[in-house]
Amino acid sequence: MYLIFVVDASVIFTLPEVFVVLFFSFHDDYGLSPLVWGVALLAMAVAGEATGNTLLYWFVRRLLVRTGKMPRRIEVLMRRWMNFLILHDERIILLNRVIPVVPFVGAFMAALKWNYPRSLAYIVIGGSAKYSALLLLIGAVGVAYDPEIAGWVTLILVFGIVALSAAGSYLYRKRANIPKQDV
Repeated sequence: MYLIFVVDASVIFTLPEVFVVLFFSFHDDYGLSPLVWGVALLAMAVAGEATGNTLLYWFVRRLLVRTGKMPRRIEVLMRRWMNFLILHDERIILLNRVIPVVPFVGAFMAALKWNYPRSLAYIVIGGSAKYSALLLLIGAVGVAYDPEIAGWVTLILVFGIVALSAAGSYLYRKRANIPKQDV
């Protein structure tokens, strides 16, 4: 699961929430209590996100920004995109947990020269909050429903949350791209 989060944070969107639900269902296979297994999954998720974003940050910073090979057009587009958003700095990472409006956060960290320790702290705090809430939801559904049904209910809820998040992101982007009218 750790590698899924590394890949999700640095290369390809992988719907990590679905993997959290799937992996949580394996706690009986390892003879662990749901609480211990949930804490282990939370640690893997947060560590994977931190690692993936750090790897992408390091790659972009070392190989593109420091060497002057960062395409100017891409940097300009990144800055322009950040100017559209409510928050223009590292704090957007926290909002990004609910409404994903910034893809490849590690690249933005490097290209826009965000403070790395602060950005990493926001990644850890945001990831901890998001996946803790998800794991609590999984646990609550597991208590409220029969175990066989609970997995399906949780997956449906997760897909619903992801769909709402995607819709929120789309609406935000659509609103941000509306040209300002002259008064």
